[in-house]
Amino acid sequence: MAMKPKLGFTLIELLIVLAILTLLIILGTVSWRRHLDKARDAQKKDHLQRISIAFEDYFNDHNCYPPLEILTNCGSDDLKPYLDKIPCDPITGEPYYYMPDPERLDCPKNYRLFTLLKNTSDPIINEINCHPNCGFNLTYNYGVSSKNVPVADPNGPKLTTNPSPSAYPSPSPTLKKYYCQSKGNCTLINSEKYICSPSYADPSCAGSNNCSIISTCQLK
Repeated sequence: MAMKPKLGFTLIELLIVLAILTLLIILGTVSWRRHLDKARDAQKKDHLQRISIAFEDYFNDHNCYPPLEILTNCGSDDLKPYLDKIPCDPITGEPYYYMPDPERLDCPKNYRLFTLLKNTSDPIINEINCHPNCGFNLTYNYGVSSKNVPVADPNGPKLTTNPSPSAYPSPSPTLKKYYCQSKGNCTLINSEKYICSPSYADPSCAGSNNCSIISTCQLK
């Protein structure tokens, strides 16, 4: 008597196929996310480069870089004719972080622009000395700057060794104050030259609802 041929799959075979499909979906999703992150990082780099070019054109006309609040209204045409539309961060929709010359907020002679790249293995991060971040009590790991200053904080934290004993006591540190430069941007005040209100004693601007209230600064 002939045996009937097997129809369909056994439970074990179905489970194996399901496991393989699940693995392929996971691998595909991870690969897609990586490509998406790299695409967004490339977009952020392009945005900062376009803003930088606009800033240099602005400087050529005014002998100063733009004021600190210039990027606050991202998506607007506040930088015309140098830039038709100020770009926003493609992930957060917030303005990019702009740090004008802290010594001359009334007429900045240098600037830095910062953002956060998702791909932390991007070699450019090490090239501009922004690993794990660019300093200035910020978490950004990529930026561009005017040619007369480096992107990263030159006075950022360094590896320390045990100092030699000194007969002279160290001077008391100067109390640092911070102000809300723009929404979400808490920045160190140059206290020797400027008075800002409101100001804060910690680099997060005391939380301050993510800097929803922008500080105003004036020369002393």
